[in-house]
Amino acid sequence: MDAFFRAWKSAGFTPVGHIVWRKNYASSTNFLNARHEQAYLLAKGRPAKPASPLDDIRPWEYTGNRAHPTEKAVSILEPLVQTFSRPGDLVLDPFSGSGSTLVAAALSGRSYLGIQLESRYCQLAEKRLAGVGRFIQRQFAA
Repeated sequence: MDAFFRAWKSAGFTPVGHIVWRKNYASSTNFLNARHEQAYLLAKGRPAKPASPLDDIRPWEYTGNRAHPTEKAVSILEPLVQTFSRPGDLVLDPFSGSGSTLVAAALSGRSYLGIQLESRYCQLAEKRLAGVGRFIQRQFAA
């Protein structure tokens, strides 16, 4: 964790919160049963606090991890994107995996930038985002 905090701070980010998604199942078992996912909320500069802050313990929706071993449901990410950014803002996901955060950003009217090392997941994210584009076009065309 120390290395992550140093890297975030050197890039100009400040940790401003910690989010826990509570699972109804153990995704792995070792010394403990892993029954949660977590993320840090990072801010750059001095952004305004949200008018309606979210709870730091969030509901989880299991995707089945069909597309990626740590796949997140778009539905659990949309409230974060909508609360901590404005339409037109840029949402960065430096570990974008199958692109769930990018899809949540696109559906919420945000720009997005994803970084992913494995090309097969980049291709999957591109395919998912192309589907979102068609969905958005249909919504506005109706």
